[in-house]
Amino acid sequence: MGRTFAEELEALVALGPEGLGVFAASLDATWIEEGLRATGKASVRRRKFPAEQAVWLVVGMGLFADRSIQAVVEHLGLVVPGTTSLAPSAIPKARYRVGPEPLRWLFEKVSAAWRDTPGAGGYKGLTLYAVDGVCVRVQDSDENFAYFGKPGGRNGQGDAGYPQLRAACLMNLDNRMLVDARMGPYATGEQTLARQLWPQVPAASLVILDRGYFEYALFAGLLDDGDDRHLLLRLRSNIKYEELESLPDGTLLVRIRPCSSALKASPGIRESITGRIVAYHHPGGKPGRLFTTLLDPALYPAEELVTLYHERWEIELGYDELKTHLLERKECLRSKKPEGVEQEFWGLLVAYNLIRREMLLAAQEHGLPPKRISFRGALLWLRNLWVVTAWLSSPGTLPRHLADFRASLDILVLPPRRSKRRYPRHVKIKMSKYKRNRGRRLQSQQTSGSER
Repeated sequence: MGRTFAEELEALVALGPEGLGVFAASLDATWIEEGLRATGKASVRRRKFPAEQAVWLVVGMGLFADRSIQAVVEHLGLVVPGTTSLAPSAIPKARYRVGPEPLRWLFEKVSAAWRDTPGAGGYKGLTLYAVDGVCVRVQDSDENFAYFGKPGGRNGQGDAGYPQLRAACLMNLDNRMLVDARMGPYATGEQTLARQLWPQVPAASLVILDRGYFEYALFAGLLDDGDDRHLLLRLRSNIKYEELESLPDGTLLVRIRPCSSALKASPGIRESITGRIVAYHHPGGKPGRLFTTLLDPALYPAEELVTLYHERWEIELGYDELKTHLLERKECLRSKKPEGVEQEFWGLLVAYNLIRREMLLAAQEHGLPPKRISFRGALLWLRNLWVVTAWLSSPGTLPRHLADFRASLDILVLPPRRSKRRYPRHVKIKMSKYKRNRGRRLQSQQTSGSER
């Protein structure tokens, strides 16, 4: 009977100072084995690059976007003991044998284990969450183009330079940990993806949304599927509602009802939703309105709700951390096939939560909120730990190095937020005046069309 992956991992670490040992210090290695078994992707026969190492590789790709995939394999010691050579073609083959399912399983396992931080943040007993969409460019291969599609551009539909993956994520705003995510082609609506996230929203929670998410069926799904779940979002100017009462704090008690198309699409949907409208006007900005299902004006004052709404920007900052820092401003993801893209994106989310967990532990050790720790600083520090320290130190010292990371916060602590700053939106960089490179695919289509 063969050894388990945990035993293989111990044997691998015992051979010398390998980068994989650092991963094992932060991410439970048995989760990898469980995920492969649960999704039916475990390696049946012994390979030079088995499924377990392929999963580690995908997580490593998210952490080391500035390195080639071959370099990630070499630096993290992901080849099984006794292997003297590994053909470069074996790496993508191993990735596609595994597929995206084990990485999704691992992300869900990680988020379930790390999503909550007891006693941290919240608002009057409610845990704060946000949902928002994000688009990520992918390689402009024929397969990615056919599956994901492209946004429109100056010359009409599908005119953008790259295909794009669309995703919607659920974030715990108290620790900025990603709780769940759904992805699909660019044409998939954010509301469609967001509706699939509601089962992960617990009771006693408040979900903050942007105004693009005002959809009656979306609200009904959130409110009906759990007790004491609430929402807060900005209203568009054309939203219709029925006024019920003017409340003492100047807010309005209102009722919204489903339109005919919502009733047709969702038979049996609840008849109405009661909420409050909070009007506000920041100096120098345009008047705005918020809609919330927090109905008690004494317990939930209007001024506090206006301030609380801006917590939604934490998920925007999280997407910036993913794109700007984890991906190192790369033009697009690496994979040229849709299943590889999905696998890579799940690995990226695992890597993000891994960084966030270490930041949270470091902040807790010093009595600071997680927002006061620099993501960029933590990412660079941990990259150095997982590469340099892993090659120069004994694996037995890894817990001490992680403890040193959590203790050495002088260069990682950010100054307190200047939360009262308000700036209007504006464009900093205009479109290029130079002629677009239309790409070989479009040029060949135009040529064949003219010949006909």
